[in-house]
Amino acid sequence: MGGQVAAAFRALMGPDIAVLCDEVDLRSGTLLVTTSNPALAHQLRLDAETILDRLNRPELGRKVRTLRVRIGRSTPS
Repeated sequence: MGGQVAAAFRALMGPDIAVLCDEVDLRSGTLLVTTSNPALAHQLRLDAETILDRLNRPELGRKVRTLRVRIGRSTPS
């Protein structure tokens, strides 16, 4: 389910922005996005409400409650 939300987020952002997101993961209703670009992190935080509204479509089947954006590199799994 988290993979569907991550794919929807990347599609929503478009390829130019998605490539700047090092990690996109859904955990307990929180979408975690890691980027090394501070300007993108700031913009994602500003647009969080709009992004969440667009991601919470019925076809995803999962409610995303929060968008959390971190600046830095993704952590190894």
